[in-house]
Amino acid sequence: MNWFESESGKSLVDFEQKVVQSYLDQKFGYYALQLGEHQQNLIRNAKVKHHILSRGKEKNIDLDAEWLPFNFDSIDLILCFHLFEKASNPQKLMDELFRVTVSGGYVIICGFNLLSFAGLRKTVKFDNYFPWNGSFLSITKIQNLLKQSGFTLRESKLEHFQPLFFDNKSNINQKLEKIGNRWFPLFGNIYFLVAEKVTVSKIPKKQKWNKIKQRKVVVTKSYD
Repeated sequence: MNWFESESGKSLVDFEQKVVQSYLDQKFGYYALQLGEHQQNLIRNAKVKHHILSRGKEKNIDLDAEWLPFNFDSIDLILCFHLFEKASNPQKLMDELFRVTVSGGYVIICGFNLLSFAGLRKTVKFDNYFPWNGSFLSITKIQNLLKQSGFTLRESKLEHFQPLFFDNKSNINQKLEKIGNRWFPLFGNIYFLVAEKVTVSKIPKKQKWNKIKQRKVVVTKSYD
């Protein structure tokens, strides 16, 4: 069962796409990769020439996210939707994302926040299917994984303050969103993290040469 295909799940996916689109409008490159459980193509509007998808009707590649079939420094933009909830080795996954991202490229990670309605639904074990049977990592944990792999964190935020207990309800209450953003900003259902791969090339130091002192030659004897 794919919860993201329920009414509540589809509503959340639409919400995530709107948030992510603001980032996509600012990113350029040759290759964009979408990873995760979403069936929809959420990078269709990305200003990147080639789109690679691992799920849905437009899927064009089979892969294991922890062993990505790409060369070093080959992907300009990677979107990860609820990918770490299913990761058996989160650090290995993050290292792999870092390996294939080009210098100056970006990774955008979207996942469930443990301290939220989504985290509460998982904790009470209301369902035994993904994503509710997955591993919810805290936003702090994901931030630490990014830094340990070598990424530079550019932005992080928590969004979506709706109850997620009834899958047949999909309308987003704007009043709840405003209240949550203002009074409970740490309890959003989902987090968004934007990280950049920054690599600094080492410039060799200019070698200093010691000046050779000129010696004066004194002629003491003249020759005919």
